[in-house]
Amino acid sequence: MAIIGALLATMFYQLFLLNPAYRGPIWLWTAMLLAEGLTALHAIGTWWTILAHDDRPEPVNATVWRNRLRAGAAPPTIDVFITAYGEAPELVRRTVVAARDMELAHQTWVLDDGRSDDLARVCDEEGVGYLRREGRAHAKAGNVNAALASTSGEYVVIFDADHVPEPNFLIEVLPHFQDSDVAFVQSPQYYINRVNLVSRGSAEAQRIFYELVCPGKNRFNAAFCVGTNVMFRRSALDEIGGIATGSNSEDIWTSLRLHRRGWKSTYVPQVLARGLAPQDVATYFKQQLRWASGGFEVLLRGRLFRRGTGLTVDQRLQYLFTGTHYLLSVAMLTFMLLPATYLLFGLSPIRADGWTWAAHYLPFYFMVLLVTWLQSGGFKASAIVASIGAAPVHARALWATLRNRPAVWRATNAGSGARSLWVVMSHVALLTLNATAIAVGLAVMADPPPTWLSAAWAAMHVVILGRMVIEAVAGGPAVDDTIAHEREEQSRSAVGVASVPSMTR
Repeated sequence: MAIIGALLATMFYQLFLLNPAYRGPIWLWTAMLLAEGLTALHAIGTWWTILAHDDRPEPVNATVWRNRLRAGAAPPTIDVFITAYGEAPELVRRTVVAARDMELAHQTWVLDDGRSDDLARVCDEEGVGYLRREGRAHAKAGNVNAALASTSGEYVVIFDADHVPEPNFLIEVLPHFQDSDVAFVQSPQYYINRVNLVSRGSAEAQRIFYELVCPGKNRFNAAFCVGTNVMFRRSALDEIGGIATGSNSEDIWTSLRLHRRGWKSTYVPQVLARGLAPQDVATYFKQQLRWASGGFEVLLRGRLFRRGTGLTVDQRLQYLFTGTHYLLSVAMLTFMLLPATYLLFGLSPIRADGWTWAAHYLPFYFMVLLVTWLQSGGFKASAIVASIGAAPVHARALWATLRNRPAVWRATNAGSGARSLWVVMSHVALLTLNATAIAVGLAVMADPPPTWLSAAWAAMHVVILGRMVIEAVAGGPAVDDTIAHEREEQSRSAVGVASVPSMTR
C-alpha cells in the first residue's frame, strides 16, 4: 500500500516538474529533471526488486545431498582460494585456519600477489598450499586465473584475505550445485568491525543489499558474484575462459558472462563468512571507486539491451539497476548545488510559489522515505553519511568510465588508517560553497520563504559533508584494535550476530 501511494505521489510530482508553466532556466530545469527522474526510476526498481524477495525453500535435492554429506558421503574435489595482496600475515592466518578447518574434504590455497615470505611461512606452518605467480597482470582476476591453471578441483571457492568462513560454509553452499545449470553460489558479505562511522555505514549498506536486494535478484536469476564468499563450478569458469579481466570489477563481469551463456546463479541468504569493513575514509573511497567503476562499465559497455545477448528482460533490468545505483550520486551532487545556485544567484529550476512546490514535492518525499523506512527497517545516520559522502568518488568513476580510462585512486599521504584532508578536498569545496551560500542568502534575504528553504537544504549538506571531513581527519582505529573487537563480538555469539535471515528449509 505504501508503494502504491509512493508511485502515485511520484507521478504527481513528475508531472508538476514537466509542466512548462513552472519551468525555470532551461539548463537548470533540465539538470533537476534528470536528477529527480533518475532518483524516481531507481527507487521504483529497488522497490520492485525487494518485493520480489525469494523466500522459496531450497530444492529437495539440495537438502538430500547435504544430508548425505553429513552422513559421510564423499564430496567432489574442492579448491579453496584465499586471495592476498599485502595484508598482515597474522590477519591472513585467521582466514587460513578457518578455511582449512571447514567441514568436507578440500584443499586450501593462499594466492599471494604480495609475494610475502612471512605469509609463505604462515602457510607452511598451517599446512595449506601457497601459490605465487610471476607478475601481477589483471590484479585479483589474474591471480585467481593463475591458480585455476595450477589446480584441478571440480569446484572453486574464493575468499578475500580478511573474510573468515564458518566451519559449515562448504556443506551449506555445495548442495545448491545439485542443479547442473548453476555456475556459482554467492553468500553474503558481513562486516563485523563496526567501530566508527565509515565501518558502521559500510556494514549497514551491506546489510540492506544482502538482506533485501539480493533475495530479489535471486528470484530473477540475476544474483551476481561479489568477489568473495562465493563458490564456482570450474567447468562454468572454463567455458568463459576464467574470471573476467580488464575491469576493476571482475566479479560482476564474470557473472554477466555466465548469465549470457545461460548459466544460473544462486544466492544463499546465510552469513557464512565474516569480514572487515573499511575503517578509514581513504580505504572506503578506494572500495567505492572500484565498485562504482564496475557498475558504470556494465551500464555503459555491457550491451544490456542489445538483442541476442542471452539475457532475460529481468536480468537486463537488474544489471541496469546496479549502474543506476551509482548514478544516484550524480543526482545527489546536483541536489547539493541547487540550493547554492538560488542563494548566490537567485536562480531556481522551478518557477512556483513555495506552497505550490511544497504541495507537489512533500508528498513525494514523504512517501519515498516511508517506503524506504518500511523496507529497510529504519534509518541509520552512519549509512546516510557514508552513502552521500561517496558521491564525489562515484562521479569521478563515471568520468573515468566515460573516457574509457580506468579510475585510479590518488590521495596524497593517505593509506589504511591514515588521517588526511586530501581525500576529502572535493567535500571541503562543496561544504564551503554551501556554507558561503547560506551566509549570502540570509544576508540578502530577497524572498524569505524560498531563501529559508534553500538555506535549510544547504545546511543539511554542510552537516553531512562536515561529518565526512571530520572522519577523514580523525582517522580510524588500528587493525589490531579491529581484530580484538571482532574477537570480542564473536565471543558474545559465534553464529547469532548476523541480522541476515537463514534460508527456510
